[in-house]
Amino acid sequence: MIPKTKEKLEKEYIRCEKSYVKIDKNLFQEYLNLAYEDLDSAVRETNPRWAITKAYQSLFLMCNAILVKKIGIYSKDHHCLIVALANEKLIKTPILNRIYELLKSKEKLFEGLKPEDALFEEISRLRIERNSYLYLPKTLRKITKTSRDILEEVRQLIKLLGEVE
Repeated sequence: MIPKTKEKLEKEYIRCEKSYVKIDKNLFQEYLNLAYEDLDSAVRETNPRWAITKAYQSLFLMCNAILVKKIGIYSKDHHCLIVALANEKLIKTPILNRIYELLKSKEKLFEGLKPEDALFEEISRLRIERNSYLYLPKTLRKITKTSRDILEEVRQLIKLLGEVE
């Protein structure tokens, strides 16, 4: 979960600075290409465990593409990636609102969640699902969505994030 106040978010951003790596902004296209390649690979994957892992990785790369394009950094840490996107306000309100509506239509929103937080909370939730598929035996997973449902959601999120200018 991301910090709920501006002050806590800024403090977390400072704590995360060690996970940010400066990079030439022109390299964002390479991250974008990797994100789409991983998504294509996830779609072709027959093993649900690896399909979800690849789908989440494609979302991680897409978010890093935005960081690289906008501020010339990428994040090695998944939580810190979300913190940077939120702190720097790199995804504008119209796209955040569309993502909020997408998640609301799928009844995937946590109660009381604001549109500006929906994407970041959903990325965290998808990461937890990915970890469950990756590290837990089937009998211990508490997942209600199929790998195809998760893949479709990630595809829709990546499509919307691809519109970030």
